[in-house]
Amino acid sequence: MPHVSEQSTSYLIPARPEVLISITEALRQSDPDIKGICNLIKQDVALYSSVIATVNSSYFGIRTEITSVERAVALLGIKRVFNIVQLAALKNSLSAVGPMERFWDTATEVARITAALANQFTNLDPDETYTLGMLHDSGIPLLMQAKPEFKDKLRELNGASLTEINEQELALYGVSHYQLSSELARKWNIGESTAEAIGRQPYYEKTFKEPADEKEAMRLKLCMLLLARDISDAYRHFWRIPDPKEEAIKIMPVLNFLGISDFDYADLKEDIVSTLSLQQ
Repeated sequence: MPHVSEQSTSYLIPARPEVLISITEALRQSDPDIKGICNLIKQDVALYSSVIATVNSSYFGIRTEITSVERAVALLGIKRVFNIVQLAALKNSLSAVGPMERFWDTATEVARITAALANQFTNLDPDETYTLGMLHDSGIPLLMQAKPEFKDKLRELNGASLTEINEQELALYGVSHYQLSSELARKWNIGESTAEAIGRQPYYEKTFKEPADEKEAMRLKLCMLLLARDISDAYRHFWRIPDPKEEAIKIMPVLNFLGISDFDYADLKEDIVSTLSLQQ
């Protein structure tokens, strides 16, 4: 899987903001100053607001409203709050394209399903897999920013397979949004196995045929993401979107890798789609 050229000036991957770098450095200390970290978050009003809104979402299941970062840290722990801060900062950094509520709603849906599947089938960190789901298509705003016509191309590609989308983007722009998503994760120090899983989405069939090695965590993350995408697509197609032109993801290679039968997966998929419909 090729990386994006660092010399490219057409596709600008946003740098991590200074506040995030400062928080990262503070967390590396043997005895992190939690009060100081909370103060750093509060200095950035947009970031602070995003973090508070996120911790009060239904995903975290906190019954009482959280009104301070200190309270969020007390209930969720500093590691989990840092993950929230990082995603909030990234989301704010990608806002230059304009309002993208539907894009982020879909990303959040995929993230929640990815984390739930990982919790059920693997020993992967649910927060890492949630981040994986949030960032899996994060290159789309970057490509739209560099190539405004890409928005129309996305509509044209609706329902196409991951492989076809990747090939058409490479042919038109010399880079795919999967590559940009992967490079964004690397630049923001999200974790190599997460970054690689994101970039390998259109190459998943080949990935599962490779010999087992130290990249087992990457393959498991890729499996969870692909299943989550398939379930999310099924939910959205059921309620709002006509049937796709073809399967976006051939799911059997994923199930075979995990050792899950197609019957068991069909039941799991139906349960999750039903749960999503009840949350509307």
